[in-house]
Amino acid sequence: MTGTARIGRTVPRLMILVALLTPLLSVTPAAAQANGSLELVAQSAWADDGGLFDLQVRVAGADPNSTVRVLVHAPWASRAAHQAATLPGNDVLLEIGPLPLDSLQETSNEVLSLEIAIVGPDTLEPENDPEEDAPPVPILRTEGGAGVYPLEIVLEDENGEMADRILTSLIELPRSQSFPQLQVVLILPLDLPNGIGTDGIYALDEAAGPGLETIVEAMTIHPDSRVTLDVAPESLAAFARSSAPRHQAITEQLRAAVEADELLPTPYVNVSEQAWLNAGLETDLGELQAAGIVTTQRTLGVASEGSVVVLDPDLNNEGLDWLIDQGAQGAIVPTAQLDPLDSAVFGRSIDRQFLLSTATGRRVPALEADARLERHFIDTGSPVQNANRMLADLTLLALEQPELRRSAVAMAPEDWQPNASFLNVLLSGLERIPILTSATPRQALARTELINSAGDGTISPPLLRSLRTIEPEPLGSFRTEFSQAALAIQSWSTVIEGDPDSVRRLRELLLVSADERNSTATRTDYIDRVYELINEQKNRTVTTPETATITLTGREADVPILVENRLSVPISVTLVLDSEKLTFPDGQDVAVVLQPGENRIEVPIEARANGDSPIRVQILSPDREVLLGSSQLRVRLFAFSGVGIIIGSGALLILVLWWLRHRRDVRATLEPALP
Repeated sequence: MTGTARIGRTVPRLMILVALLTPLLSVTPAAAQANGSLELVAQSAWADDGGLFDLQVRVAGADPNSTVRVLVHAPWASRAAHQAATLPGNDVLLEIGPLPLDSLQETSNEVLSLEIAIVGPDTLEPENDPEEDAPPVPILRTEGGAGVYPLEIVLEDENGEMADRILTSLIELPRSQSFPQLQVVLILPLDLPNGIGTDGIYALDEAAGPGLETIVEAMTIHPDSRVTLDVAPESLAAFARSSAPRHQAITEQLRAAVEADELLPTPYVNVSEQAWLNAGLETDLGELQAAGIVTTQRTLGVASEGSVVVLDPDLNNEGLDWLIDQGAQGAIVPTAQLDPLDSAVFGRSIDRQFLLSTATGRRVPALEADARLERHFIDTGSPVQNANRMLADLTLLALEQPELRRSAVAMAPEDWQPNASFLNVLLSGLERIPILTSATPRQALARTELINSAGDGTISPPLLRSLRTIEPEPLGSFRTEFSQAALAIQSWSTVIEGDPDSVRRLRELLLVSADERNSTATRTDYIDRVYELINEQKNRTVTTPETATITLTGREADVPILVENRLSVPISVTLVLDSEKLTFPDGQDVAVVLQPGENRIEVPIEARANGDSPIRVQILSPDREVLLGSSQLRVRLFAFSGVGIIIGSGALLILVLWWLRHRRDVRATLEPALP
């Protein structure tokens, strides 16, 4: 059947979508041909029997004598045919055109609006209003029910040669259905810059994060749609602490839009979890995970709901055990990470959950991230066309076994740049198409059936699968460098526990060094800066007076030790005392908290002998790992023991008696004789 395009009609169902997309679609596609190009601007997500399907196309750079042709083919029979863009023979159900371009538009870069009426066996054809000066609406006759129809838009030059072509889909569905909806999990990884430089200074380019901004805006426009973010918490913190108004606005929007289970639980920065486990850094990896949760909570006000994780491509069964120990209760697994199944038995298994086996025999429910859906993020140069191709593919998947509770996971490639047109079309479709709905990973696992190990229609246990073994790149010397720097920070933190911000800055610097995107040189720069910052603080922490002499006259006394704390916060230290002639009743280790400024510490001593006795004083961190300073005091003692006092007193008494007797004898000798 041949119809005529209807130009200039109002298209109510597309007005909101076009308003969102028009600013983003004003650039001619890179694939534009010299004699003109086509660009899909918008289309109806779906239409029901008796409804209207709306289509908007931009024609750019075409000769005025060019024509446009629209063809609707018989429905695709399978997902495979749709993905291969294989048209079902020459079975054209509706052909519109060729329509002369010069009669359709006034300029060579104008949006054309088309409508197609869907008429099933029980639907009356629409009546044309005789008072309305417009061509009749083209009619697509269908068998009713559900179907995904290939729809071609072809631009032909004046010679009838094809200049450009768009292939999209017309989705027909009943308005009501009794079957469960297909749960669609949309996972968007974001590669954002770190917010702390190798110099230890917080820094974030004001232009950073256009992808995050795009996603946040889409989440704001579609508050009822579920979008799962895979983003490093450190990057989120960088936006939150940035003073740039744009970054602050993005953070506030994200706080308002995101829910806990829309954030995947991830380490503080991007790391290969298996590489860290292979290096024996389980504790450090656990700290990276904990830092990620704390940072997300502090930044967005919600902690990532850690029950479902996306597995790294190189994670093995031992790594899966570790994740379960950390609280994982479900997993999303990329297709390439799983051993292939018998397609004759499990051709449809990708849309239901199965069990993953760990090294210790534990089992965890999982969903497969569909590699075929991943392709739709970058199928063509048109984001709108890509989104509609994904919606058509999801609809075909949902129609395969509509009575089952199933899920599909669409995870964007890591190098995909978020696009507002793509997200708005996709999320609008998931909201409108009645057999689809968006879900988070946790929701999808809760609502999806397990598949049987022997296939559909059998009585058998759930399907059990294992992960492929892919060896990660080893950490090499970074393993030791990281561990040593972590110990240095731990020791220093015991000193300046009164300054948590300083300690947190050091730990952030160390954790950022772990980012797998860093080169070896960059990792070294981060760790070197950790030591530099510690030494800068350490070198100005305390001062002690030069060697001084303290004179005492008793065997037991309190010796004053003066130490100045030159920081602005209290610090915890241990004084380690040592002397050959003195003992310390309270012990040689004295734990003290030094307040800012000069501190006087009284240390009890006991002298073993008179004379000069040096005291060596070392000022160490509480764990005795960091030397902050040292000094030496000289104690000069003039004192007698108890026996010495008795002997001395007796000698003095004898001396006095001898002196008295001697004096008397002298006086007697000097007196004259009596006459």
